[in-house]
Amino acid sequence: MSMRVINWEEYVKIGTRDWGLGTGDCCPKNDNAPDFNTPNCSLLTAHCSFSLAVTIGVFDGVHLGHQSLIHRICEPPAPDSLLPTVVTFSENPMKSLNPAMFTGDIYSLDQKLRHLESLGVKLTVLIDFFEEICKINGRDFIDLLLGSQPVTLLALGKNFRCGHGQDTGVAEIQSLAKARGVETWVAPVVMTGDSL
Repeated sequence: MSMRVINWEEYVKIGTRDWGLGTGDCCPKNDNAPDFNTPNCSLLTAHCSFSLAVTIGVFDGVHLGHQSLIHRICEPPAPDSLLPTVVTFSENPMKSLNPAMFTGDIYSLDQKLRHLESLGVKLTVLIDFFEEICKINGRDFIDLLLGSQPVTLLALGKNFRCGHGQDTGVAEIQSLAKARGVETWVAPVVMTGDSL
């Protein structure tokens, strides 16, 4: 199964959980994640029983810390019925938020997507960093993330923050997720030798 890429608006818009909009031909017999290689299969037509294992971040270079998050959503103990999903940005937000400090991309978007796919990600949701999204507070963003699709697992970096002014951190996100019955996993700091 190849990785499917959708935008944030599509992720939120199709969050009706009405997976019965199509034939369901893309669902494997064991009701695991849909096979997006099947013609006409998309989140709009898939109605099999699956949920998302999600991680979120810029993933600007997919370093070892990023890889630990991705491994958590792609490999056991994540159940087979979870669709490994990365929510990331089409462009690094620093490019808009603080252009003087932005030194350039480590990966192009195409390189990032190829790397995510090679690590086992099956769905990538791209956020275009525009004026409306940069004004949303973190609590509302997490509510959209967890309420628009059936999310079972949310993997976060230890220092992850989101929302306008980075107003929402890991502890608050864990609380919001727990209230929705979503498991959270916080990655430990990953070090090689004396380096992060």
